[in-house]
Amino acid sequence: MNPLNSPGTRTLTVSLSLVVVGLGLALATFAVAATDPATQYSGRATGVSIHTPFLNTAFADTGDLPSQGGFQDATFVQLDEPLAKADVLLADTMGFDNVAQSDAATATVRLLPGGPNEVAADFVRSQSTATCNAAVGQSEIVNLVVAGTVVDVSTAPNQVVTVPGVLTLVINEQIDGSHDGTFDMTVNALHLTLATGEEVIVSHAHSDIRCGGVSPVPKDFVTGGGFISVQGGSANFGFVAGYKPGKTVPSCHLTYLDHAAGIKIQMTDLSEYRGEGTTRTFKGPATVNGASDTATITVTDGGEPGRGVDTFQISLDSGYEADGTLAGGNIQLHA
Repeated sequence: MNPLNSPGTRTLTVSLSLVVVGLGLALATFAVAATDPATQYSGRATGVSIHTPFLNTAFADTGDLPSQGGFQDATFVQLDEPLAKADVLLADTMGFDNVAQSDAATATVRLLPGGPNEVAADFVRSQSTATCNAAVGQSEIVNLVVAGTVVDVSTAPNQVVTVPGVLTLVINEQIDGSHDGTFDMTVNALHLTLATGEEVIVSHAHSDIRCGGVSPVPKDFVTGGGFISVQGGSANFGFVAGYKPGKTVPSCHLTYLDHAAGIKIQMTDLSEYRGEGTTRTFKGPATVNGASDTATITVTDGGEPGRGVDTFQISLDSGYEADGTLAGGNIQLHA
């Protein structure tokens, strides 16, 4: 849940004509009210980045958020590199209403895969948020194992684990770059540095803001990255759905992975988007293991931090269904 927005009880009925009218009114208000220097936003999120003497590559990279704000996200990536294997579920960055926020969620993480010093985690998420008076960060790391040893992840940032002469791992790395009226936060959920110089960063989220004049931006969309318990294990998901800031047409990008059932669901279009309170339902054509189907998803933003309170439900016309309270991750309504 966006901590700056209180859960509402209104009913949302999507109508293209109403959204267009609402957008026109908002823009007209902005033209009259925005006399102060405009708020400046910045942000970026990546699922995984690898830095070596010969390679500097970011996977699921949103790119830089424009200074005027807005919303950008990166597509799902299944990463299989010598230094890293992972499923990137979500990477997004946004700026509106004097809030800058970036998120990244990654599952089934294996760094130095198959070796004696492997770093493994079932789920890794980061979030950075910058407002007009503070910059904060958070990470969530589930079932972290380093070189065969289970790591008790601290609630404090910048926890360090080392394998002498081999690697240094910073967990929930938080870098506060705030200065002179700009609030700035970078979060790297996992930052691995090898003694030989290579680096791997998993779930990177950067946000900063310098506040000025602002007018509310019309929007109603949900974002989420996490996992629920299903028969035989867990299912991971990442999605963005609804009306992004200033947009009059809803859009969607969803990936859902039920490894135990061998099901991979992807959506890139919507036929329906509706909701009430902090619950949203979206429906559209889906690809399921390469075959055409239709998926319906209902999500509820139950509050922070998401785990244990948010809910996710998915069903296919072909018969598959799964639902549950989040065992990890977060769902946020932006409205």
